[in-house]
Amino acid sequence: MVRLTTPQFRMWTRLQTSPPSKSMLSIIEELRMRDPSFPDVSHGVLIHRVIVGSPANRAGMKPGDVIIEINGVKVNTSEEIYNAVRTSESLNVVVRRGADLLMLHMTPESTE
Repeated sequence: MVRLTTPQFRMWTRLQTSPPSKSMLSIIEELRMRDPSFPDVSHGVLIHRVIVGSPANRAGMKPGDVIIEINGVKVNTSEEIYNAVRTSESLNVVVRRGADLLMLHMTPESTE
């Protein structure tokens, strides 16, 4: 089985709404304040950088995409993504890009 190693996805940020405190904004609310075009999501993992030539890059993933589902399973943390990459021969990834939902297909590969 081939594997995609974690360096091909860089700098994941967990996005999940939580009960708001009076003095703290959720990560999502803060991102929306900084960038009104930030996708309308309630969970997921924000992609900060995509390595050129990686399976994610070849599949069309871009910085700013928010991964919300992999192989039909809701994603909340980067660890869930790493586990899917380590245990799957192929990945069907649903990402939110702006107002659009996209399905990207990736085939993990080994790096040595």
